[in-house]
Amino acid sequence: MKKKIIYTIAVLFTALGSLVSGLHMAYGAVLLDRVVATVNSEVITWSELVNMIKLEGKAYIEKGSPEERRKRIRELEKPFLNKLIQMKLELQEAREMGLSVSDAEIDSAVEDIRKKFGLTQEALLASLSAEGMSLEDYRARLKEQILISKAVNYAIKSRIVITDREIREYYEANRERFTGKEKVRIRQIFFAAPADDSRKGAVEARAREIMQKIRKGEDFARLAIQYSEGPNRQSGGDLGYISRGSALREVEDVAFALKTGEVSQPFWGPGGLRIIKVEDRIEAGGMEKAREKIKDILFKKAFEARYREWSAALREKAYVEVKL
Repeated sequence: MKKKIIYTIAVLFTALGSLVSGLHMAYGAVLLDRVVATVNSEVITWSELVNMIKLEGKAYIEKGSPEERRKRIRELEKPFLNKLIQMKLELQEAREMGLSVSDAEIDSAVEDIRKKFGLTQEALLASLSAEGMSLEDYRARLKEQILISKAVNYAIKSRIVITDREIREYYEANRERFTGKEKVRIRQIFFAAPADDSRKGAVEARAREIMQKIRKGEDFARLAIQYSEGPNRQSGGDLGYISRGSALREVEDVAFALKTGEVSQPFWGPGGLRIIKVEDRIEAGGMEKAREKIKDILFKKAFEARYREWSAALREKAYVEVKL
């Protein structure tokens, strides 16, 4: 569980060290670094904010004319600044708790990520370099995220208890979800088949680029909104739950072979090329077979509610000054 938490959080911040220069042209001039927020005794600089916007908003801001790009960057400034403020608050809380991260823990996290993606040490370094980041920068980012995950585990996750009564009540209220056929909930990124077969290679190349983004930890649903050509694009490619016989055979064969959380390789089927992700799986059978699934659902629901409360409490007791 610990490794899963570390890996999940770590890959989301793989490229936070990206250089600021890529956005300078969008503004038409080089901007001097400045303080954009104060969080208790720490500051957030403009360069930190730009790094995050460049990472998570790249696909959105790189399109259109220079004026459109400037407008999109301005749209992202406040929401991304709020994310950075929250990160600062959580890191400060972790340190107040007396939590720390050892070099051995960082080594383990790096090794987990390297093995997960089948990377040699040289390939890992090359990937970081392509994102404008050194190994030392990457380890520093991992240290922060591991520290945050420890604080979240201590303050929230370790205190959530799901009782048998809650499991039974949820099962009775949602019995139809846990009876009948096995089901999987999937998302897809879809590319329509070109009229000319000679252009299939270009479609496959585009899919490979998106697979690279997925491997680096970018959010599948967000990528579906940005790149999918399917009718469910605006919902993050969400196709809901499918069972055998309810969807295209090519999609079913791939989906039911995946584990929860796994992403398929791009594959051709009727209409075009697809990449699918299994978000959830419901086993056929009664409550006993569904027990762990229900427990997981209830745990996530409780965690989300308590995390919102915890985040609000951190902000409430802090001194935060926004200068953007």
